[in-house]
Amino acid sequence: MCFQTTVSARAKIAKTDIECWKILYTELNGEKYESPCEYFHYLPGYATKRVIIKKDNQGTKINEGYHSFKTEYFAKIDWLFGFRKKIYKMKIPAGTRYFENDTEYVSETIIML
Repeated sequence: MCFQTTVSARAKIAKTDIECWKILYTELNGEKYESPCEYFHYLPGYATKRVIIKKDNQGTKINEGYHSFKTEYFAKIDWLFGFRKKIYKMKIPAGTRYFENDTEYVSETIIML
């Protein structure tokens, strides 16, 4: 998943927990498709390992970090439309560094609810 941003966008620090949604795997005709997020361990109630969020050389994309959607609706209409998806409610904990655009977040840690 590649997070689109702007050169001038700066990271924010979450003042409170931020509710979000994350796709952890997808299926099409019963076949499971691997997703980079499957390499991370998500346990309900526990924060994931912190990662460093960095923009690419042009300053317009972020590849590293925990990508999530602002609403469950956006998660359901992601580019994998037509695939069966497993969508989980998550939160970006208060105090976490994150970026946001119109539909998504990318954060240095996330917690599965």
